[in-house]
Amino acid sequence: MSGGVDSSVAAALLVEAGHDVTGVTMQLLPEGEDSGQCCGTDAVRAARRVCDALTIPHYTFNSREVFRRDVILPFALEYARGRTPNPCIACNDRVKFADLLARVTAQGADALATGHYARITRDAGGDAWVTRGVDTAKDQSYFLYRLKPPALDHVVFPLGELRKSEVRAKAAALGLPSAHRAESQEICFVVVGGIGDFVGELVPEAVRPGPIVDARGRVLGVHRGIARYTVGQRKGLGIAASEPLYVIGIDAPSETVAVGPRSELKRRDVYLAEPVWRLAEATARVEVQTRYRMRPVDATVTRTGTGLTVAFDEPVAAVAPGQAVVCYRKDRIVGGGVVECAS
Repeated sequence: MSGGVDSSVAAALLVEAGHDVTGVTMQLLPEGEDSGQCCGTDAVRAARRVCDALTIPHYTFNSREVFRRDVILPFALEYARGRTPNPCIACNDRVKFADLLARVTAQGADALATGHYARITRDAGGDAWVTRGVDTAKDQSYFLYRLKPPALDHVVFPLGELRKSEVRAKAAALGLPSAHRAESQEICFVVVGGIGDFVGELVPEAVRPGPIVDARGRVLGVHRGIARYTVGQRKGLGIAASEPLYVIGIDAPSETVAVGPRSELKRRDVYLAEPVWRLAEATARVEVQTRYRMRPVDATVTRTGTGLTVAFDEPVAAVAPGQAVVCYRKDRIVGGGVVECAS
């Protein structure tokens, strides 16, 4: 429980259904730091108030070490390599549905429930699959693509069939303290100064100045450190040009940021490392998302060596190394991976 309205209503629905429910909150931020979001001491207090209102037990788990090791440090190191990681996917994969799930099941829990807007559906053989939530505007299945059996058999998403407006209304009707709590920010541990400053504290070389060049290698300006840029970025380049320029590539070894017109952002193929693939066929037609909230696009995915090759039907702009590409069949997640390279 994060103390927010979503996890609060998820707990309330389970209580109403007659389950034996215990609220658990993870402390993720270092002691003395509190963003007021989902990771700090304020979240613990908010979650405890909700549990008091629901008359259920509440416990706090110190997950700071695993969060720093498996989310914060890899995030900073990836930006230092000129890549664009998604820490929410890493947190779900390595903290919530790995470390936390193992801890609660070891203490006798049958399942771990969260406030994600996603569903779990089963095929004719009884296998569980992560599936889009009913509320397409809030669907969070993209962040859960790495979740699969056997862990998936011990996970519950009570909000999967609800819309956000219904969740807010339910919280208000129950008089939950979280009914009007603000949404948490996307990256809970980056609070002041933005990603560049945060990464620079951990990896100083990632914020050293370097050249901004065009596709021909001509120097157009000086950047403020590769950690402050990502493929597809337009604002904050600090260079004058006759047409809008975008970041089209980042080369960490030479500390170079390459820019070009929007047309140079488009990619037809990407290679995915760290693959998840749940289909029997080696080549399959799917819909893919290269970013959260983007419109899915049609593609052909082929298992290639230890990864996946994705060929888009139409070119896709701003596909950055480090991003997750998630593959769907209708609303069901069938695979995904991390962009290693694009062409």
